[in-house]
Amino acid sequence: MPSSAQDTGTTIKPVLDVNTLPPAPGLIFDLRAGEYIMFDEMVRRLADRKYVLIGEKHDNPIHHHHQAQLVDALTNRDGRNRAVVWEMFTRDQQVTLDQNWIDVPLSDLGPALAWEDRGWPSWHDYAPIAQAAKDNDLLMIAGNLPDDLLRPLISNGVAALPDDLAQQLALPDIPQDMLDQFNVEIAEGHCNMLPQSMLPAFSMVQFARDASLASAMTEAADGNDNDGAFLIAGNMHVRTTIAVPWHLRRFDAALNAEDIAVVSMIEADDPSDNPPSVDDYANRYGNRDDIDFMWFTNDIARGDPCTDLTFGQ
Repeated sequence: MPSSAQDTGTTIKPVLDVNTLPPAPGLIFDLRAGEYIMFDEMVRRLADRKYVLIGEKHDNPIHHHHQAQLVDALTNRDGRNRAVVWEMFTRDQQVTLDQNWIDVPLSDLGPALAWEDRGWPSWHDYAPIAQAAKDNDLLMIAGNLPDDLLRPLISNGVAALPDDLAQQLALPDIPQDMLDQFNVEIAEGHCNMLPQSMLPAFSMVQFARDASLASAMTEAADGNDNDGAFLIAGNMHVRTTIAVPWHLRRFDAALNAEDIAVVSMIEADDPSDNPPSVDDYANRYGNRDDIDFMWFTNDIARGDPCTDLTFGQ
């Protein structure tokens, strides 16, 4: 009779071969381990991380469903009270957020904070994340810079920051390699229509926003009832070597590599005869070291964002 796993005392573990299976919607890839894993295994590997940053494409509702699923599952797994810090809410909205978090139905929370008026996709798509926070009694934190600071920052640089916020963020000069990368990305993100002379100012705003989100995370994690933080933000904000995690390490020099984890929702390309590898996807966001886990999803239909794009005088 042929031998079996039971006969030999070994365990047969199904393996998805990264060399033969291209990334596709529903798959999760652990870049550190170099292997595909299941959702429950990702949650196990994330357990007890102090900071978990969950990146997204803002207009993909699948990403927000997955973010909510991860916040809920990880909190139930390790019991950490991680505050939920949002890119989409700004610091000057915190009091309003706190009041409405208690007083209004969850479906009305976004409208109460002018969510869609401020340019974000449907609050309905993001509400599951807030529901996961409410179900687990997690603190909601508005982490981004106030909208009315952006133009002054572009015009006047860090001198435009209020004194208390400037002291809190303690912004250093942007390292040259980081500035160079930001300049390229911002130019491409604006369809190469921004004057070259404006790129450093826009890059500084990106740098300051990342610092604001990181500061909100560390401040929330030091609260009496919290011992960590999630971040809900676009994929460009969660990159380990260049974005919010860079500032987390600046604010807390005692952090080690195991204290921070980045999970990025990645839209898989349509099937083709020459599909991109996991490294190809990682390099779209900087480099392989910027992401710990890639969670691949479907994309959504979009028009060309550069069509008819213009900038004011």
